[in-house]
Amino acid sequence: MPSLMSRGRSGPEVTLTAAIPASETTDQPPAEPDAPAVGWLPFAVLGGLGVALITWILAAGLTVVGWLTASPGTLADALAVGTRLWLLGNGVGARIGTLPVTLVPWGAVAVTGFLLHRLSALAARQVRPDQSTSPGVIAIAAVAAYLAPVLVAAVLIGEPWLAPAHWAAVIAALGASAAWGAARVLGWQHVERWPTWLRALPRAVVAGQLVMLTAGAALVVTALLRHLDRAEALTAALDPGVSGGIALLMAQLAVGPNAFVWAGSYALGSGFSLGAGSLIAPSATQLGVIPGIPLLAALPTAGPGSTDQLWWLAAGVLAGVVAATVTVRALPAWRFDLLSLLGGLAGVLSGLAFVALAWATSGDLGSVRLADLGPQLFPLLVMATTTMGLAGLIAGLLLGLVFRRARRRTSPATDEPRDLPADKPAAEKPTGKSTDKSTEKPTDKPTDKPTDQSADQPTDESDSEETRALG
Repeated sequence: MPSLMSRGRSGPEVTLTAAIPASETTDQPPAEPDAPAVGWLPFAVLGGLGVALITWILAAGLTVVGWLTASPGTLADALAVGTRLWLLGNGVGARIGTLPVTLVPWGAVAVTGFLLHRLSALAARQVRPDQSTSPGVIAIAAVAAYLAPVLVAAVLIGEPWLAPAHWAAVIAALGASAAWGAARVLGWQHVERWPTWLRALPRAVVAGQLVMLTAGAALVVTALLRHLDRAEALTAALDPGVSGGIALLMAQLAVGPNAFVWAGSYALGSGFSLGAGSLIAPSATQLGVIPGIPLLAALPTAGPGSTDQLWWLAAGVLAGVVAATVTVRALPAWRFDLLSLLGGLAGVLSGLAFVALAWATSGDLGSVRLADLGPQLFPLLVMATTTMGLAGLIAGLLLGLVFRRARRRTSPATDEPRDLPADKPAAEKPTGKSTDKSTEKPTDKPTDKPTDQSADQPTDESDSEETRALG
């Protein structure tokens, strides 16, 4: 008898299949993603407190590293100085020793803004499906939690009444960064409701600021490379050591954005001041008593300015052109005169925004010789708005003419009248053959009433007789 597994077993092959009940395939709803374990509000609050702790550790660690190379003072004194520097990084005025300091290190503000930006984005991902919130609410929660310890420290050891406007500017910058992070995650497109020309203006202003900051950074780096021996001499005179050198480098990086804005003001021609009796401008440089910081080695020598420095004046023109280009490219179908006005508006707004940056980066490092550090605001207001505005006006006009010529090349040649509205097409010219079959009259059907051709139309014989009579 053949075995069940024998190859010689005859008979049809048997195939086994398994069927899934229909109720398990059709009635089962799709799986929903798991809701976040922690809501966005606790995440934002705890995260804001964590960002405050991280930034304080960075500022206090910087002073502790510098204290390790210095003999006087104690660790408590170093931590107190670090806390005051942390307050300065948040726009709160403080006293370093006996000197009132209101100069905000915007490099530290940039680091804090980046951390709050990431925190708000993570908090926005914790929003549950049954919750309704907005990026502004998330940003307010995160920034308020961050500012709570700042406010406590400002009341205890700081002097917030020294420069309250700078504190407000820093809070506004941190709030805008946090709101932007939450808006990108939530897909908030409230700006899309604005008109097209209005949506293009913020991008144009940001583009103009990037051009000026890039020009300022290029000016600082170029000047440092030109006076590298002077920077090395100042560093050797300080003799900071390894740890002190690290602290000195971090402190200069913290005020790097301030230096870029001041250099941008120099490139626009208005210049800046480093205290009473000093002026640094392309036309002339007058220096007073300045601190021995290696970053200040980039300053030009005292006396009349050289003609080589005048080339930096093109930075303002380039900023206005870029701002106008960003705006005009969003509206290529507009008339060239309107595009010219819009480009000029973008340039003027970029100039005003740069003046606001110059004001925010100004401040005091003392009360007498090192007071009122920063750009000359009124000359900068005149130079920035006129240079960028005129450059944007001309750039918008030229781009408008280019777009107009391109439209004429791409549009087909027609016999339409020029004053015809765009939404009403011109009437088609009659052709030899009619293409509409519905208007064709049948010719094979007899008419209801016979027409008298002899009464209505002259015959060929009558035509010839009239012609001979007229002749």
